[in-house]
Parts: sequence; C-alpha cells; structure tokens
Amino acid sequence: MKPITQADLLRLPSLGNIKTSTDKVVFVKGLANDKQTGYDFTLQLYQAGQLKPLTSFGKESNFAFAKDSKSVYFTGNRKNKEKKSYLYQLPLDGGEANEIAEFDQAGFQIAEVLDDSRLLLTVQTDLNTEAKEDDPDSKDYEVLDELPFYFNGRGIINKLRTQLYLYDLKSKKNKLLTTDKYFNLSDCFWLDGQLYITGTSYQNEDAHFDDGLYKVDLADGKLTELFAPGQGDINDLFVLDHHVYGFVSMHEHYGLNEYPQFYKLTDKGFEKVLAFDGATGNRCAVDLATVSGNMSDTYHDKYYFVQTVVDHCEIKAFDGEKLEDVLAFSGTIQSFRVTDQGIYFVGAAADEIQELYLSRGEEVTKLSHNMDLLKDSYVAKTQQVDYLDINGKTQHGWVLLPKDYQEGKKYPAILDVHGGPLATYPRVFFHEMQLWASRGYFVFFCNIHGSAGQDNEYGDIRGKYGTIDYDDLMAFTDSVLAAYPDIDQARLGVTGGSYGGFMTNWVIGHTDRFKAAASQRSIANWLSFEHVSDISPYFVNDQVAGSIDDNPEKLWEQSPIKYVKNVKTPTLFINSDEDYRCPISEGTQMFHALLSHGVESRMCVFHGENHELSRKGQPKHRIRRLNEITDWFDKHLK
Repeated sequence: MKPITQADLLRLPSLGNIKTSTDKVVFVKGLANDKQTGYDFTLQLYQAGQLKPLTSFGKESNFAFAKDSKSVYFTGNRKNKEKKSYLYQLPLDGGEANEIAEFDQAGFQIAEVLDDSRLLLTVQTDLNTEAKEDDPDSKDYEVLDELPFYFNGRGIINKLRTQLYLYDLKSKKNKLLTTDKYFNLSDCFWLDGQLYITGTSYQNEDAHFDDGLYKVDLADGKLTELFAPGQGDINDLFVLDHHVYGFVSMHEHYGLNEYPQFYKLTDKGFEKVLAFDGATGNRCAVDLATVSGNMSDTYHDKYYFVQTVVDHCEIKAFDGEKLEDVLAFSGTIQSFRVTDQGIYFVGAAADEIQELYLSRGEEVTKLSHNMDLLKDSYVAKTQQVDYLDINGKTQHGWVLLPKDYQEGKKYPAILDVHGGPLATYPRVFFHEMQLWASRGYFVFFCNIHGSAGQDNEYGDIRGKYGTIDYDDLMAFTDSVLAAYPDIDQARLGVTGGSYGGFMTNWVIGHTDRFKAAASQRSIANWLSFEHVSDISPYFVNDQVAGSIDDNPEKLWEQSPIKYVKNVKTPTLFINSDEDYRCPISEGTQMFHALLSHGVESRMCVFHGENHELSRKGQPKHRIRRLNEITDWFDKHLK
C-alpha cells in the first residue's frame, strides 16, 4: 500500500451546497487548481443514476434552481471585467450557460429564487466608495472608525455592508430592498410568500453580536422589526402549517455558545415551544471540506436539521411539537436535501472522504466513488480508546496505527487537539493525521470537555479554560499509552490550531511529557486577545468570564504565556498574517517568550492567509504547512 502524502491534498475533492428539484440533484465540487493557488468549483448533476459535471469554468459555487427545474441560475464573472457581476442560466439537459444579466458591481450572489420572474440577490457595498474614488492615494491606507473593523476571511470590513436586491428577470430591473445604507444583512428567508431577513444597522459603533429579525415589504422595502437585535442568535427560520418558527439561542444559561431551541414567532416575539439540548449543525472538525453546506430543510410540513452527536452527524425532524429521529450516519453530514426519493446528502463516513449519498429509511446508498482515489493507499482505521473524564464518565477517543505497524516495535506518537472549542473530532478521513500515520506515527485524538456533540453542560468551559479540559486531555493520553505500549513515551508530540493552539500552549507550560509541539493560530494572552481578535471583546467576556476592565487577574491566570517560564518543549508556531480570529500577535508573543527563555522554537508565517489556512488556504500553502509540522516532529521525535 502506498503512503498518504502531502500531495494527496491536491487530488482529494470536497463536496457541498446540495440542492434538489424533482428528480435532479445539483451540488458543488471543489478541487485544488493546477497552480495550487486556490480551488476550482464546479456544478455537478446527479440524475437517473448518472453523475456528471455541469460546468468546467471553475468558479461556480453560488447557484439556485429555476422554478421549472429545467435549468439553474448562477452568478460569476466569466469575462473577468473589473467591477462587474453577471447572472447566468444553465439548461440541465445540455448546452452552454447563457448570460442573462450584467451588474455594475462585483460580487453579486443568488440568495433565493422567488418565482418564475424574481430573484433575491445579495452584494457587499463599501459606503466609502465615493471618497476612495476621489482620493488617488486611498489604496495606501485604511481609515477605521467602527466596530467590527475587520473579520477573518473577509479582511477590513469597516463601512462594508451586505445589501439585498430584488431582481426582475422580465423587466431587468434590480431593486435595492435594504435602503438603510448602514444595515448589514446576515440572512434572508422566503417563507410562505413573505420575506424575512436577519441583520442589524450600525454606524461608528459596535454592531450587535445577535442580529434582529425583520419582515420586508417587497413593494417599498419597508422593514418591520419582529425581534430586536441583541436578544438572541437566530440560527434558522422555517414555516410549518403557515406558522413561522425559529431555531434560536437566547444565551439564557450557557452564554454565546448555547445551543438553539425551538420557538414560534407570535405578535409578542418568539415563544418557546420545545426545549432542546443538542449540538445543531455539523460541528465536526475536518480538513477536507472547502465547500460550504446547508444544514436544514423543510419538507411536507416537517423541519429537518443536522445534529452532531458525540462524534458523528444525525438528521432529526421537528413537526411543531416533537422531535423525530430520521437518519444516523457514521461520520459527517455536510449538506442535505429531503425529496420523495429519500434524503440526498453529502457526507464522509467513518474512515472515508466525502461522497454523495441517498438515504431511504435505514438504507444508505453511496452514489459517488471518491474513495477509489485512495484504493491503493494506506488509510489507517480509527481504533477506539475509552477513558474516564473529570466527572468519572466514560468517554472515548481514537488512535490511528502507523503504516506497517509491528507489535513490539517502538513508535513516536502525536496528540492532535481540535479547535473551537465547541467542535468535535469525527472518525472520518483526516488528511494531516493520515499523513503522519503513513510516516510511522501513532496519532491520537478525542473530544474533551468543551467539545460539541454532547449537552450544553459538557460543552460549557466558560472560565475553565486549561482546567477540566486539560485534565481530560491528560487522562485520555494516559489511557492511550496504557492501551498501546508500543508508543514510545519519550517521543510524544502535541499539536492543535485555534483553541487547539491555545491548548498546545497551555500543555507545554504545564507538563514536560511532550518532547515537541506545533502550536497553530493560537491564543497566548487573553489580556491582549480581548482587543485584537475579530470576535472580541464579547468572546473573552463570555468564555473567560472576565475582562481587562473588571477582572484582569482572571484573564492572566488563564493565559498560557503566564506559564512560559515552565516550558522546556521545542515548539513550532504556525501563523497567518491575515488571521483576525487568532491574530499573529498571539503566536509571536509565545515564540518571543520561548526564545527569550532559551527554548528551541521556530515560527512560520503565511502571507495572505487567514484563520482557515489548514482547511481552505492556498493548496501550496497547506502543503508547506504540513511540511513544516511534519519536519519539526521528524526532527524531534524520530
């Protein structure tokens, strides 16, 4: 069997954004481009048992079915004209895409097809466009005067607003619906012939973390506020029996990460109809998912949604009163749609990569064959290891065995910690872990306190970062070492990104059992993080249970850099200079401190990348990242 290599990242596809109409299924396929600088996104059609590509241009990821189901609309700019967007219509029975509209602004996206002649479109607008056009030197600087002023993956967003348009296919008119220029649209919902949107209006001040809900009059664009901003996080809206329901988190007991519950929209606002204590959506941490997905659907007066359960995804249904189990899958569910034929979904089964599936009751059929790409390669199978968490409850994690494993021979091992923290590791094919297993490492991982997939209480580590989660992590490590005595305890490595980077920084300041570490896009100092991250300061106030203003001692106590004098572990730091979630300043603090204390360290900074480097960064940068981490572990553990 061939080993998994860094280059495999270039040939393994990602799938998502699945949509259906009558007997047709269309979804997006993403694959690294030939230059390794980005990804080609193409539309794929599944019909009558056949799977075929619809497009080949490589830029089609935003699309919607026409109401007659005979074609799809998508947006793009195939002419590569500056400050332009185009709307195309592609027949599904063959033929080329037809350009049907041109817009004098870049970035228009399809949000919804209302009927045969009307579409909802969104676009991001810069309120300072005129001032910048009048200033020939405007590209030389940025003026910031509001919060938030930047956001990970989007860059500087000061004075940027997402607006909503109604486009008429017959008259060719594009009408602005969100006429308040300071209003920023988050989402829109066409429900029972009525348009609802979420968002908030702000100017030179902090935008609300939780959006408001509004009903929109299509005639004049007037907004009627139904739910004021700042009251709760509207995860989704749907209609059952002509009543509007919301899947909403009110942050009543567990802060900003509290899971949403079911509410009915009334004249008095949202009224709870069913309590729910589960992790909604696909919370699984993976590194082969460059295409986004849709996590819910309404069909035959039932609302279907994805729930993450411990280490896998399931689909549930809600009928307005009670929940029903619909589908349990061994791995992830990235995107799905319910039809008369069954549930079509994109997901990755245990130990596999993403495929297209059809579920009919308990029967699940694989419709694509992406795993054939790995038929001659060593794919390590997940081996379960149980351990007792800090409450004495049995939890489990997994171990990947090294390629050509021989009992009685000693091997190095790598502990991989997921981000979030409210995420979870599934059992699916994880490229970086499989790479290390192919290179002769045991690889082990689990879902400690703070992870998604169990109830709110298990996921709640507010004010406890580095305490119960650290104890869980060490308990799991002990169990793995006991279960696999062929792991050389003198050659252990630890790595993780984001929250996993925080934990890596924390681990090396509290134990010497790991002989090498790779800290990725990490948090080092809550005192600095509170006012440099794009999700600050509400994240720090909520998660660390304190702030610089009222409890700086708490922030310092839970900051890994406080314990840097204890560190002896050689550590690699991976950061990106456009990461606004865990900014480069956090990594440089730890790197500088370790060098100042005589600890061997190295730092690799990726230009033009953000917090998503390991998942959606340029393929050539992702490969360089893997080389940096792998070479570091090879140097210190082999």
